[in-house]
Amino acid sequence: MKTFVIHPDKLKERGVHMAKMLSDVNLCYEFVNEGHDEAQINTYLKSFLRDGREKMLCRSSRSLCTISHFLAYQRILQENLEGALILEDDTVLYDNFKQLFEQSIEEYEQHYASQRVLISYEDSSLQFVPRSKRKKGQMLYPGSKDRMAGAYFINRHAAQAILDRLKNEQADVAIDVYHYQLIKEGFINYLWCQPALATQGSFTGAFRSSLSKKKDRMIKLRWWFKKNYKQLLYNLR
Repeated sequence: MKTFVIHPDKLKERGVHMAKMLSDVNLCYEFVNEGHDEAQINTYLKSFLRDGREKMLCRSSRSLCTISHFLAYQRILQENLEGALILEDDTVLYDNFKQLFEQSIEEYEQHYASQRVLISYEDSSLQFVPRSKRKKGQMLYPGSKDRMAGAYFINRHAAQAILDRLKNEQADVAIDVYHYQLIKEGFINYLWCQPALATQGSFTGAFRSSLSKKKDRMIKLRWWFKKNYKQLLYNLR
């Protein structure tokens, strides 16, 4: 499985983290950072974002991140891939990732491969499949809400459809909100993986967010309590 990592060159620590982690689980990966090349930034803004220049000036990091996701979709088509795992560069994969990810892809290939599919693998938004809806041996479940864009699989059908759509109707929101718009319209089949196999280190305190300069020494502790509390609630539903 090919993996595309959304990664601006200036965040060196995150690049080192991703290279080691993905090598440890034997994933073939490429960094996607063209969205941060000043020589081409105007072209990308015009191609993908509505009122692109204004949005880039107001929310630079968020806009460039969104562009990089769309560039990853382009690579899926250019490299003639059936799909790819997309990771943002603060993603932390759980210890059981490799085995369960392969199992989830087998389930996808059996039931969903002909559809426009995006599979969320992260728990950064602290949303889980309620216990009452889980079935033994099943990992993929319909998701009515976006679980952020730090770790997901997107297949070729969905990547092609989104890029075609952007030619006529450019995005005007961040990538996770854009995915949510597509979910509400039924434009893509959005699936949650249960259990979640990754999280964003910017939420757990492993990394400072590239979108915020705020320091918070209590973030790890608060995240631990919030996650365990939410998991308990979903296990009771």
